[in-house]
Amino acid sequence: MDWHLDRLLKLPDMTVVKVQEIEGLIFLSLESLKEGIICPHCENYTEDVHQTREVLVRDLSICGRGVYLKVPRRQFICSECGRYTTEELEGMVFKRHHTERYEEYVYGRVVATTVKQVSREEQLKEDEIQAIFEAVSEEKNQKNWQPVKHIGLDEISTAKGQKKYRAVVSDLDKKCLIDVIASRTQEELIEVLSQQPKDIREKVEEVCIDMWGGFVKVIEEVFPNAIIVYDRFHVMKMVNKRLNEIRCKLGMRAKGMRHLLLSNREDLTKEEKEELSRLLKDYPILQIAYEEKEELREIYERTRTISGGTRKLRRWLKNAEVFYGEICETIRQHFEGICHYFINRTTNGAMEGLNNRSRVILRQTYGLRNFQHLRSRLLAANH
Repeated sequence: MDWHLDRLLKLPDMTVVKVQEIEGLIFLSLESLKEGIICPHCENYTEDVHQTREVLVRDLSICGRGVYLKVPRRQFICSECGRYTTEELEGMVFKRHHTERYEEYVYGRVVATTVKQVSREEQLKEDEIQAIFEAVSEEKNQKNWQPVKHIGLDEISTAKGQKKYRAVVSDLDKKCLIDVIASRTQEELIEVLSQQPKDIREKVEEVCIDMWGGFVKVIEEVFPNAIIVYDRFHVMKMVNKRLNEIRCKLGMRAKGMRHLLLSNREDLTKEEKEELSRLLKDYPILQIAYEEKEELREIYERTRTISGGTRKLRRWLKNAEVFYGEICETIRQHFEGICHYFINRTTNGAMEGLNNRSRVILRQTYGLRNFQHLRSRLLAANH
């Protein structure tokens, strides 16, 4: 027994009896301090060891050198019920050849980097690193959600130019990803989301989405008590796109004009505001369209009641018809859901940050083809 090594190891009921260094690796031979176990079948205490076999378990490295534990796996036979039981050891998962803390370490490194890099660092095969990551991910990412009131439903592309989309679900209050679904088709979304317990789904109060029509049926089917909120940033994105089209048609191509025109006025410096005013004087049509864009943004920013939002938005639609005709029609078609924003000011803004982190993961891993691997990586990075 080495008291100092035992304290360093921090594995209850185990003691270090031998230390070896072989080819730069450290091997610690362990011995159990317990004489017997409680039979899980009949709860009888037994010390009758049927057989012992030594297994090699990977642990955290010390000073850059890999550490392996030689662990005695004892199988007991109960004198009362006659059944066999293999001893469970704290800090180690049965039938897995790594300590729990080592698997947590590998999981964290994969989240921060890539499977390939961790494989090189730990001198283990990529398949083994991936298996560790998947095992820990499964434990962390419970199949059932925790109660959630405000959900964001969006999509990400996982293969540039190939139109491969995955649906992502987020908890907008906690600003974290809670699910990734293999496709965005109505049928699959309904099938997967309906697997969540009914009482969890009934507690969802709002679902924030863009104006892709497929999500509406899904929400009505899966979240019966939720109202639909059309994301304000999606509405503003349409308006900004149209404003930029007007700029291009008028031949307004002064350097920096696009940035000045599409930025929020309140975010511009004093000098930038003066420059924008000077440029717009020669383009009165563009100035009117710009002011209408800013008016819509002000409605979103300043309005605090659904009645006020509804009234102001109807007035804006009348005034903006000339320059934003098609967009006005789209807003009218989704009017109720757009006005629902003013109830709790719910947006999918948090989703944009999650989606950006997801794109970084896809670039790091050169596109994960295995969906379950992809799902685990995204959930791990966005919790």
